[in-house]
Amino acid sequence: MTVDRLRWGQEVLRKRIQPGDTEAEVSPEMLRRIKRAKKVTKMSEKVATGILSGVVKLTSSVTSSLVNSKAGKKFFSLLPGEVILASLDGFGKISDAVEVAGKDVLSTSSTVTTGLVSHKYGEKAAAATNEGLDAAGHAIGTAWAVFKLRQALNPKSGLKPTSLAKSSIKAGAAELRAKSSKSK
Repeated sequence: MTVDRLRWGQEVLRKRIQPGDTEAEVSPEMLRRIKRAKKVTKMSEKVATGILSGVVKLTSSVTSSLVNSKAGKKFFSLLPGEVILASLDGFGKISDAVEVAGKDVLSTSSTVTTGLVSHKYGEKAAAATNEGLDAAGHAIGTAWAVFKLRQALNPKSGLKPTSLAKSSIKAGAAELRAKSSKSK
């Protein structure tokens, strides 16, 4: 819906804005700086995304081995494990949906803004605007990857330490009760 409204707004503004008489001059030095910033933000986004991918692979392999272990099965039998896993999965899916929607809105905003700048100030100004918005988009992508990386590395995001401690105490108590009932 936001993307549709952005496109509608572009059409309304195009009708209201008079095209420029001459093309705006863009400093080649400024354009080089913008392109350099875009290159740096693009590389930082790739690095952050690569690190996130590695962490997700590592945590998923550790998590699957933990869940399938004897202690993990005992832990999840005491807690509503399916609920916890479903909650974590649901958060991941919502997070991914927000990311996709954000990228769509950012891409459309960039296209709309570049088109309006081109209409008013010419192609050179539009190219500079496009490069600057691309750099901003990569910076936002980096920030989002870092956010997701912090969520993946933060065990408190999924389970509270108090619930882990309580469940391990309950598991220990249940094991002691089982041992004492067997010895009688």
